[in-house]
Amino acid sequence: MKPDAIEVGIRIKKIRTDLGYSMSQFGELISDSPKTTVNNWERGINLPKEDKLKKISLLGKVTTNELLYGTPEEFISKIIVEHFHIQLNPLFLKQIIVFLEQQKVDLYDEMTIIEFVQGIVDSGLLVEQESTYLSYTTILGSDNLYIGTITQNKEPTEPAFFVHVEKEKNSVHYLPYIFAENQSELFYSVPGLNKQLDIDYFTRQFPLLDIELNQSTIVYYGIKEKENAANIIEYRYNDEEKIFEVEHSENDSLIYEPFKIETEKTAAYLSQNH
Repeated sequence: MKPDAIEVGIRIKKIRTDLGYSMSQFGELISDSPKTTVNNWERGINLPKEDKLKKISLLGKVTTNELLYGTPEEFISKIIVEHFHIQLNPLFLKQIIVFLEQQKVDLYDEMTIIEFVQGIVDSGLLVEQESTYLSYTTILGSDNLYIGTITQNKEPTEPAFFVHVEKEKNSVHYLPYIFAENQSELFYSVPGLNKQLDIDYFTRQFPLLDIELNQSTIVYYGIKEKENAANIIEYRYNDEEKIFEVEHSENDSLIYEPFKIETEKTAAYLSQNH
């Protein structure tokens, strides 16, 4: 995997600013590099040469691999997303890293990591016996509308949501499937998204939607049962806590209008037939 120059630049800038150096001062420490060179590194225009990478790593108290690729968790997660198109449960990812460390495997050895994960995929261990999650199927003729289908042990069962994806905003909208047998339950029972199983249910296949889990937003179109009114909730992923947190409700700039209209229609229908 090639280092992402922009991500490396962000790490270099963090090291410099954490140390309290200006670009000129930082450059002097790195083999008398001029300010323009440091600026180019931080903007991701080019990467420092090997000897300068080592000096920057020493200043930042990180390894050269961490400077180039991020933490082992970030590096391995990116490999898994790129090669297997799946988003691993963070706890499961940590277990993988602990095992690899016990086996004295270089956590930045890309081919070894791929072979190891391929073995897990082939064995079926990535899907726990009771694991249930959403798989996404594109609606014919649309680039951003999907059907979210409940999938258990890799076998699709029944549709649960209409799904609208906004890649530029890293957000996913969920409207309960109007023809689902448990339609009212899906509308009335909005998810908590603060437990790993619930998060994994919605996000396991986010990579197939070109959605990154970090800083992603989920907008859920539910209904308040007593009031029979739309209950649109926005969740934002907190990477430090590894959970989704409720941000605010009914922010017009985030609402997908067709889903809102359909929710209001369904609320009126359920009110008449409740």
